[in-house]
Amino acid sequence: MNHKQLAHLFMQKFLDETSNVVDMTAGNGHDTLFLAQHAKHVTAIDIQAEAIRSAQERTKEYHNITYLNQSHDLVDYALLAPITGAIYNLGFLPSSNKEIITTALTTIASLHRILPYVDKFIVVSCYLKHDGGYDEYLAVKNFVEALNKPYEVLEYETPLSPVTYLIDLSNSQ
Repeated sequence: MNHKQLAHLFMQKFLDETSNVVDMTAGNGHDTLFLAQHAKHVTAIDIQAEAIRSAQERTKEYHNITYLNQSHDLVDYALLAPITGAIYNLGFLPSSNKEIITTALTTIASLHRILPYVDKFIVVSCYLKHDGGYDEYLAVKNFVEALNKPYEVLEYETPLSPVTYLIDLSNSQ
C-alpha cells in the first residue's frame, strides 16, 4: 500500500456519520473526496482558488463539504469545532505554480491553531524535495515529537515519496 492508502485506513478507524473533519490542503481533492465519503462534514481549505475549483469538481456529487479559499494558518478553528481529525498534504499543488507552497511557518502555526479543537487524529504528509520542503518536514517532525502523543511514521525509499505522520490524539499517554 502507498502512503495515501495507509493514511486513509488510519483515518477511517476514527470516522463515522458524526465526524467533522478538515482537509487542511484541499489540493486536487483526493483527500477531500475520501473524507466526504466517510464523515458527516468536511471543511476543505486551500490558499489557491485553482485548488478549490479542482477539489469541487472532484467532489461535485457530495454536499457535505464547505470550502475555504484561504491559508490554513488564518482559519478560526473554534468556529469549526468539535473537529474529529485533520489531514495535511504539504508542498505544492501538482500541475500548477510550484512557487506557491506550504511553508514551515504557516504549517506549524496552523497545527498550533487547530490542535486544541481536534480530538481523534492528525495526518501530515511532508514532501521533502521542493524548495523549503525539507525545512517544513523538520518543523513538522519537531512538532509531532513534542506532542507526547502516539504516532506512526510512514517513510519510503523512492525519491519523491513523502514522510507521513499518523498522529493518534484519541488517547492520552
